Amino acid sequence: MKSVRYFLGRTLQLIGLATVTAVVFMFFKQTSMEFLLTLSLLGASEFYGGTWLIGKGES
Repeated sequence: MKSVRYFLGRTLQLIGLATVTAVVFMFFKQTSMEFLLTLSLLGASEFYGGTWLIGKGES
């Protein structure tokens, strides 16, 4: 069960990192700031949710 939690956490971290990276690339295009803020919050939530899952699996 710990390995499933670990890999799910890593997957969430990678998805969050990809989302934030996409926000950086979209910043230089004609994209509304509201949409970028929403995606930034989503990416940060995914990344830290994955970090939380990994930390919870270690204890």
